[in-house]
Amino acid sequence: MDMKFCFSCGMPLEQGGKKSSSNYCEYCTTPDGKLKSRDEVMQGIIQWIKAWQPDMNDDRARVRAASYMKAMPAWADN
Repeated sequence: MDMKFCFSCGMPLEQGGKKSSSNYCEYCTTPDGKLKSRDEVMQGIIQWIKAWQPDMNDDRARVRAASYMKAMPAWADN
């Protein structure tokens, strides 16, 4: 099975066995399906990083999130 991943954050694009027809997950898009701003997505990734590394400070989490986003197709040129 060929799994698709969000071009913005890397999250799998399959929920409940149903594949998404978009290149972006529900966390990276607005209710009308448009990609959120880079800053909005970064804030979500920072929170995700801090959820599994709660002792990490905000500045370090921001650096990690920025590095992570550079590897994502949606943000590679930013």
